[in-house]
Amino acid sequence: MNFLGILGFNCESLLFDIKNLNEFEFGKSLFKIRNFYSHEEQDIKLLNYIINNYDLSKKDIRKIIENNDENNDDFTGKILRLMKRNKRDKSSILARKLGKHCKRESTENLDKIKKTKKDYIYQMIKDLEIYQIFQNKPRIVIFLDNARAHLSDFAQDIAEALNIYLLYIPEYSPWFDPVESVWDIHKKYIIVIYLIFLINDFY
Repeated sequence: MNFLGILGFNCESLLFDIKNLNEFEFGKSLFKIRNFYSHEEQDIKLLNYIINNYDLSKKDIRKIIENNDENNDDFTGKILRLMKRNKRDKSSILARKLGKHCKRESTENLDKIKKTKKDYIYQMIKDLEIYQIFQNKPRIVIFLDNARAHLSDFAQDIAEALNIYLLYIPEYSPWFDPVESVWDIHKKYIIVIYLIFLINDFY
């Protein structure tokens, strides 16, 4: 159970659950934050559309990868050349080499899946002209820690498109470290409430 919480200087707060803290979930959270602080109906509608269409199903990802694949002749040619270069190898060694090559081209390749998801979101941002729309909106500044998901190029690209400035807290900051303790206390409190809800719902 993971949460992302935002507390504004005006004491407005936003809390929502996320699957896990990775660059994709954090990117989606940035759209939710911009949505929370938007007031124009057209902007809210646009951001809701992106949030609702942000996640691709495994089936959709597989289909996109398959549509962008090289043709079968090219792949077959690579396999045949590999077999020719390694024809003196034992079958187990050759199978391992072929397996690595097939895995690289597979729809289950994690790098391909990540690239497909990023390209899909970048294209949505481009098609909906998100950058052009939100550069004229009030800038949002977020203070946050140096978690890998927060520092990723993908998260920074999303933030830039939404006119959100990510300001990273130094690793050992006497001014901001107490915030982490407060957040830990709140998380424990929320988890207890959530567990009570589950128990009551079960019985």
